[in-house]
Amino acid sequence: METANSGYSRTMDEVRNTLELATIKESDLKSVTQILYSAEDHNIDKHIKLLEIDDHLIEMINKGDVLTFQGNEEDSVVLCTKNRTYDVKESETSNSCLLVPNASMFEKTKLHTGGRIIKDNNILGIFHTYFEVKECKPKLEKLLDLLGPTSFKGMEYESSIPQELLYDWSRLQSEIQASEEELRQALNDYLIVNIDGYFRLISFESEVRSLTLMLDLFDENSWELDEVDREITYDYLKEFIHKSVFDTLFAKYTEVSDKFKEDGSCLYRYNEEHCCKSLAKVLLAASSITDYTQFMESWNIGTPEKMKPKDEYLRGIALIIWNSLTMKKEVIAFPETDLPKNTDERFNALFKAKDKWTVEEITPYILCLATSKINVNALLTKYARSSVINGIKYYSSKHGK
Repeated sequence: METANSGYSRTMDEVRNTLELATIKESDLKSVTQILYSAEDHNIDKHIKLLEIDDHLIEMINKGDVLTFQGNEEDSVVLCTKNRTYDVKESETSNSCLLVPNASMFEKTKLHTGGRIIKDNNILGIFHTYFEVKECKPKLEKLLDLLGPTSFKGMEYESSIPQELLYDWSRLQSEIQASEEELRQALNDYLIVNIDGYFRLISFESEVRSLTLMLDLFDENSWELDEVDREITYDYLKEFIHKSVFDTLFAKYTEVSDKFKEDGSCLYRYNEEHCCKSLAKVLLAASSITDYTQFMESWNIGTPEKMKPKDEYLRGIALIIWNSLTMKKEVIAFPETDLPKNTDERFNALFKAKDKWTVEEITPYILCLATSKINVNALLTKYARSSVINGIKYYSSKHGK
């Protein structure tokens, strides 16, 4: 066998002499001695990179699933499986990592049961850096920026949409750093629909206009909250809204009821919180700071009679703050989507806006930071301190007074 050091190979006597000098009994070793020789190509690290992977990635590879590196030149690269996203970062190691493609691992050395044999192996490369992966949230920040210019505003605006700006699945997947399952979930979360093969963000104006029409019909028919007829609702809206848009909005604002129509098909229940919250966003868009009493009056007027707006429905979109100058409560727009993505910065912004939070109040603002390994309670333990006032637990800045 030609080796990397000019054809020289160790003999069996040299191996045994080395063991003797090291005071190692040959009987304590497996019968395969592997000799490593220096690499000929000292620039192999330019062509091959070492990647440390976890059990999930190993499982995906063993299944034959595809792993993809995603990101443009301006992005930090991520590694994606079908359902997870990983940050990829280069790390240094104080040890020398040897790449030996034909080395026999422990299990293979047990297969040889005869006398001692020598196996020559060339070292393909010596590495002092490797890439490590860490599971992370999908990078979805660009999603709204990409789809915003072609958002669905209504059937009457469709002719003015620039076709070159539309994104099909392939183009969207190549731009967004997220696994396939995470991206599909994001499409649902952000109310993004497939219209004629292209993914379109439903604009807030279109969403509210459609919801208002749905709720007007609900009032006109004097339905109970859990007696909403999907077919009648769509027939009423089909001239004003694309079917895929209707399907997405109806799924957001309703859930299957435990009641049925005479033909046995399902009736639906309006989600009071979702409906009231979207109607509150309209008021907050018109005025970011409003007297609490005035806000609640306007909110009640704009809400169907059988729905009751509640303070807790404002969580995640607005704060109710006591104004010590006017000695009155105010409703202040404070949408979760406007907060920093960085965890430390987000908590700083939250405690700057309000000194003390209950877990119910703060959860909508930090739920997006939670992962499979760290939940909301763990986040609060790490980034906030708790106190109990009149039997109620509050969270405040960890470094506050």
